[in-house]
Amino acid sequence: MRRLIAILLMMTLALPALAQDRPRAGLMWNRSGLPATLPLVVQTLPGRDYAVFLSPETGGDPVMAGYIHGGQFFRLLVPPGTWVVRFAHGADWQGEDALFRPETEWTEVEEPMTFGASVARKHGYIIRLIETEGKVRVAAAGSLDICQGLTVTTELEERDENDRRALNLLPAPGLQDLRDDFDTFARSDFNRLPTPGLRRLDIDLDTRSRVCG
Repeated sequence: MRRLIAILLMMTLALPALAQDRPRAGLMWNRSGLPATLPLVVQTLPGRDYAVFLSPETGGDPVMAGYIHGGQFFRLLVPPGTWVVRFAHGADWQGEDALFRPETEWTEVEEPMTFGASVARKHGYIIRLIETEGKVRVAAAGSLDICQGLTVTTELEERDENDRRALNLLPAPGLQDLRDDFDTFARSDFNRLPTPGLRRLDIDLDTRSRVCG
């Protein structure tokens, strides 16, 4: 009896640990050695989770992986290149080695996807997965281009009266006192002429991104 109670207690303690093992949605790892700056958006239905893997089109091990909670908005920044995009999916995550085994299923985008960027545009993709007759398939896969614009805002700010008075009392730039009597020069009206540059120019740079039309 004591042994049965001990087993039940161990199972009860293990349940929260299993729930915590479900990865947080987002990037799992990036082994490409490249900066991840290009958008990949995936739309899914609730009922199962997904692990997305990006592999080189020439073959080889995946270079990036992300975890998707089914039914939730998912956006992942990926590195430039042409990648094969595959999804492992199931209801019971068992770690990166076992995935959702023994119920792990796979869905793959038919054509490799090329991610890239120019000066003012980032080229990525949006993928929509649906489930029909118990099978997950790619319903749509299309381009997602992000345009970047630079806005420059300038503003002229007038000096206040205190600044004007302080500047007007300063010696005009580039003039030298050629007279022996410095006190006479300092009191002269010539030295009290308004100093140019009484306005200050403020410049604001604002980079904004939007989905290209």
